[in-house]
Amino acid sequence: MALPAWIPEAWAQLSDENKKQASDFLQALLTQQKDGKGPKKTRLQFDTLKGQLDTLDHFDDPIPGFEEYM
Repeated sequence: MALPAWIPEAWAQLSDENKKQASDFLQALLTQQKDGKGPKKTRLQFDTLKGQLDTLDHFDDPIPGFEEYM
């Protein structure tokens, strides 16, 4: 992937402190990538909220005014 054309211009406009922060950030990303410690994809776990949610007793009752659609 080629470097986007706007990056050198944006870099030139940054203060020295912001250039240091951007450089540190890029170094951290490279280290994570090398170590394989980047963002981890978590698998969806079912039943994690089991027993924590309550539904009303009349949850499945028809909604008044919608009888013609049932």
